[in-house]
Amino acid sequence: MSVQEILKLSSNLKTRWMIILYLVLAFFSIPHLIDDFLFDIPAEFGLSVHLTQFLAGVFILIYLGILIFLARGQRGGVIGAMGMGIFLALAGILKHIPLIIQPGPYWSGWFSEGLIIGMIISGILLAVFGVIELKRFNKEFNEQELI
Repeated sequence: MSVQEILKLSSNLKTRWMIILYLVLAFFSIPHLIDDFLFDIPAEFGLSVHLTQFLAGVFILIYLGILIFLARGQRGGVIGAMGMGIFLALAGILKHIPLIIQPGPYWSGWFSEGLIIGMIISGILLAVFGVIELKRFNKEFNEQELI
C-alpha cells in the first residue's frame, strides 16, 4: 500500500496530517531503533539480543496496526498514534537529551542527534494534532446524539 493510497483512505484533513506525522515519526524512530542496537542500549536494560529483536518486531507490528486504524479514520488510531508519539518523545527526552547535552560527540554524531530530535518533535506534534482530532471526534459524536 502506497502513501497515497493510505492518505486516500482518510477523508479528513486533520487525520491526513496525523498520518503524515505518524510516517515522519517512523522515519526517525525506526532508524533510531537501529542506532540503539548499534550502541548496546538494550544491554543497559539487561535485555538479550534475541529478546530485543523480538521486542523490535512487536514494536513494528504495533506501529503498523496503529497506522491501519489511523488510516481508516478511527478514533482508536488517533489515540494509538498519540500514545506512540508521546511515548517516543518522552523516551528521547528522558534517555537521550541528557547525554546529548554533555560535552563531546554523541554516538555517531549529528545523525544520531538528528534522529532523536526529529523523533521528539514529530512525537510532540503528533500528540498536539491528536488532541485536535479527538475534539473533532467528540464534536461529531455529540452532533450525532442530537439527531
